[in-house]
Amino acid sequence: MPLIHRPKQRLPADPACRQIGFTLIELLITIAIATLLMLVAVPSYVEFQRNAQLSDAVSNFIAAANTARANAMKQGLNTYVVPNNTSTGWSSGWMVYADSNWNQDYDAGTDEVVMRHDALSVDITLNIPTTNSLTDGYLMFNGSGYPRLKTGAFGGATIEMSNTSRSSSIIIDPAGRVRSCKTGSTGC
Repeated sequence: MPLIHRPKQRLPADPACRQIGFTLIELLITIAIATLLMLVAVPSYVEFQRNAQLSDAVSNFIAAANTARANAMKQGLNTYVVPNNTSTGWSSGWMVYADSNWNQDYDAGTDEVVMRHDALSVDITLNIPTTNSLTDGYLMFNGSGYPRLKTGAFGGATIEMSNTSRSSSIIIDPAGRVRSCKTGSTGC
């Protein structure tokens, strides 16, 4: 029986004649896999973003308190951290200013604004215990770098910032040291 020899078919040498692409099945499988990955990734990303906003807010408040303390010691003036808007409180953001005329209030014409922070994300809630100066709407450092009340008494503070899944406390001790810790952890 004779063998019939068939020559192999070759792709055309001209690139314009070649057919390249995906089949419908390949495309549908790729879309299905991408959809599954998005279902897993999007909730994790949203949670990551909320936690990053919380960490940012905590870090910025600590930076503001440390800036106020350093500025108070440098200039020998009482330096305050106060809410940007007293009617909405600390969630409106805060500013640091040096009280150059010693009247215990911010005066736009005479007091120097050292730093400002914008309003917090709506996902972040603030809890301030009633036993510290932050409930009165200020954090003040004297020229020695110690937190004080306007009356001269110790003005240390604690503030808790939280979102739906995490909570951090900012603690200002009698020596003026500012630190943060995870609320509920040992030593917090």
